[in-house]
Amino acid sequence: MSSSQQMPGLELPCLAFHCDRSTALISMHDHKRIAAAGDDILGLRNKAICPTAKGLLLVRDPDSMATYLLNPKNNGKVDLPPLTEVDDIVLIDGHCLLSDEPVVGPHSVVLLVEASENTFIWYCHPGDDQWSKYEYDIGSHVLPYPGDEEDQVEKEVICSIAAYQGKFYFNARAAELHVLDFSSHAIQPVLSAIDIDDTVADDGSYGFDEEHSLIFLVESGGELYMVRLLFVSTDEEDAWDEIGKVSVHRMDFAGRRWCNVHDLGGSSFLLSRFYFGASCLGAEHGLLPDHVYFVCEKTSSLQVFNVQEGTYDLHKFNEDPVVDKAFWLLPSKECIRDAYD
Repeated sequence: MSSSQQMPGLELPCLAFHCDRSTALISMHDHKRIAAAGDDILGLRNKAICPTAKGLLLVRDPDSMATYLLNPKNNGKVDLPPLTEVDDIVLIDGHCLLSDEPVVGPHSVVLLVEASENTFIWYCHPGDDQWSKYEYDIGSHVLPYPGDEEDQVEKEVICSIAAYQGKFYFNARAAELHVLDFSSHAIQPVLSAIDIDDTVADDGSYGFDEEHSLIFLVESGGELYMVRLLFVSTDEEDAWDEIGKVSVHRMDFAGRRWCNVHDLGGSSFLLSRFYFGASCLGAEHGLLPDHVYFVCEKTSSLQVFNVQEGTYDLHKFNEDPVVDKAFWLLPSKECIRDAYD
């Protein structure tokens, strides 16, 4: 079931600063507050929230455990099975993705990837009675310890991930791209990997060197992109403090290589922590076309990168108290209400 209620005056996209289950909204037009944390114009007070790149929010009520997808523009909802076995912090810090748009078909997948060192994913289809839990195995690596201490083996985890043409692509590297597929008739999701040509062209048109960077995957205009944020500092403690430059690559599936690009087809890419990456038509929604926006709650800042010119601007926000999470509220297609009416 779904419901909708028009919410006039909420211009999307906008930034949401979430703290202690309350949410303050920041306009992208003038970088001022649309609503203070206590206003609750979205009805999200005391809720656990996880955004998606398609504009819908995964929301859970901690009292009733009712779980649903919410369209923040019109308050349209799609009920999901109660997500009862996931702690609030796991839900808030996780990454939620939707396989299709609209998202109400029986074969559409709602996917929740646990963050940090966890190797669990949760998934369901609209209309299911419960969520399915799956522990994945995509290999491991050795962490060398100094002196006489024994080296530690650590499991690989899903980091950057994006939905593209009904599948989920994740952990892009110079020579490999992983795939998570729910489209087969297998009981469990199918994991695979694509070999990528890691040759770096002399003219820089394709390939890249694996420098110290943070990688995001973004679906935009029917293409799969990789955004690499290259840090000024290589110190892990300072890694989020300042990003020196951005490079953007488009996946050429026929040639199996990452092609360097210097425009985003007029779109704007919106990034935030926990490997969230989304695309929005820039000029249509008051953003700068061919720019990458990255928000970091640790520094209460927004960095805006011009992909064409290779320049960037830094905007500081004065948010108090310190927020737990900053994320994007995005425009979403009017697909929920129509499919359920």
